[in-house]
Amino acid sequence: MSNPSLASVMAYQNQDVIDRFVKIFAVEEAEAQQLFDDVKRWLWMANQVKQQGINKPVVIDSALLVLDEMWHNFILFSREYGEFCQTYFGRFCHHAPNSKREIEKEQQRTAGMTIAERKREIMESKRWQYEFVYDHLGEETFIRWYKVFPKKYGAETLSKMAYEAEKARQKSKRDELEKAKQVRQVAA
Repeated sequence: MSNPSLASVMAYQNQDVIDRFVKIFAVEEAEAQQLFDDVKRWLWMANQVKQQGINKPVVIDSALLVLDEMWHNFILFSREYGEFCQTYFGRFCHHAPNSKREIEKEQQRTAGMTIAERKREIMESKRWQYEFVYDHLGEETFIRWYKVFPKKYGAETLSKMAYEAEKARQKSKRDELEKAKQVRQVAA
């Protein structure tokens, strides 16, 4: 199935992906499920772009950083991720961040531009994607991705969420060890 319906892609479930994200970022399960659903939407959209012969990159920019984190999370379940991609898209969907060389090339290309010119060019390069998201995934998804996510899941916020979740896990482990130590002392 190389050109699946969005509904068929959305029907895929993987509780392990959800559970790991909850553990890493200490979000509610429903929130992790929404983010996983949005990654499936993202992957479906990227496949649609390819199927429609649109020769433009589908970009996860800073607004969609949380989708990138969930996608990384899904990819770690490599067998399941590979099967998902093969089943729904007929191929493995690679994650390809910009290389250092690509970033340097872009910086050289825009070196003589003013900030306003750079902003205008960036907006123009992304406009087609914004329109594609809006047209194919709907206004609600567009607003969530480009209005809600940047405010709720910026890089600093995601880092703090992961840090606080890890701190809580470590405290829980210490508490369990202390409790076990007390039980051993009472038994002795």
